Amino acid sequence: MAHLKKNTRGAVPGLAVHFERKTDHHTNKEIDVSKTYLNQDLMEDGSDMLSRFNERLNDVYCMRRDDVKALATWVVTLPEELAEAPYEQQSAFFEATTNFLNERYGQENAVAAVVHYDETNPHLHYAFVPVVFDDKKARYKVSAKEVLTRHDLQTFHDDLDQHLKKELPFYEHGILNNKTLPFENVAEIKKYNDQFNALKTELADIEDNIRAKQAVLKITDQALTEVDLAEKQIDAFKQDLSKNLFGKTVLKPDDLDRFKSVLATMKKATLQSKHETEELKQTLGQVKAQLADVQADYQNLKETHQALQKRQREQQQLDYAMRDMLKNDYGVDKLSHTDVEARYVLYKLDHEELTQNKKVAQSWLKTLTTARADPDTQIAPTRLDRGIEQVKALINRIIELTRDLFKGPSL
Repeated sequence: MAHLKKNTRGAVPGLAVHFERKTDHHTNKEIDVSKTYLNQDLMEDGSDMLSRFNERLNDVYCMRRDDVKALATWVVTLPEELAEAPYEQQSAFFEATTNFLNERYGQENAVAAVVHYDETNPHLHYAFVPVVFDDKKARYKVSAKEVLTRHDLQTFHDDLDQHLKKELPFYEHGILNNKTLPFENVAEIKKYNDQFNALKTELADIEDNIRAKQAVLKITDQALTEVDLAEKQIDAFKQDLSKNLFGKTVLKPDDLDRFKSVLATMKKATLQSKHETEELKQTLGQVKAQLADVQADYQNLKETHQALQKRQREQQQLDYAMRDMLKNDYGVDKLSHTDVEARYVLYKLDHEELTQNKKVAQSWLKTLTTARADPDTQIAPTRLDRGIEQVKALINRIIELTRDLFKGPSL
């Protein structure tokens, strides 16, 4: 229900026009201008998005390159459970979401927070300049890469879900509706769906062309029969003339030959049309075969999509169960990202799921040493020390195996 996009400086004016409805000529056909008055601007400070954006860029450092992602935008759609809720509850949902985003990315960096009620599904457009503090140069700078990290994106939906449940008493089911799939899978399904629809359209066009050709062919088949009959009549007529009792003919044979040549040309054109029709039939067969392949791929992707949804539901149930057990049985409210990564490595070591890649092993060592140095870690120091020794031994084994491999057999 929430989607992120990173934008360059050049895209900001166009986004501002869309967010703030600065035109009546919308390319988006879903916009109902009769409902535009319902839209909410949650940053009513007398300014506008473009002015706020330029002011914030004046306060921080931003590289003067066209490809720099100077603006990030979140689109948060109203959950299905609130689709029929009163306007006040919907408004409260978007305000609570905006407060969460302000806390997460800094209210001073926000340049737009607009709710659109005039489209099919109500949604919030939240735009901000991704700003971090540069310790080396002691200044604030624009860096989408450092703000919107993998960890930030992985935890975003869950953090927003918990915030909304805490702030809104009427909000129960949450935004994690088991409909989210990894982006690659969705893009793959859309690609095959688009290809499938395009081939269906192409097939319909070819079938129309085939029907038209078949109608012509029916006529030309009749014409061929008539041409053959005419040729036979002409040959018989020439023979009759040659047998004239007086030894003379009324028509010259050359005239008849020219007439026959015209008929032959007609026959050739008719045969050519018939040949084109056969080629078209062959093309139709090829397109149908391609369509069948795409349909099969589409069905496989659909089944994969459903399997991923099921697995995600099961994984989410397990996740909630583990969270509940940690909180109520062991008094652990949350785990740091450092501990999560370290426990992952320890799990691999405990179950002997060892890597054979030196770089991966070195990253494991760094993960465990980082956790060992963290004073707030919840992992027993002795377990971390044991894990560190295991990884060091693993790295040494990988180095020895690599050395033996390149050394080759002794002579």
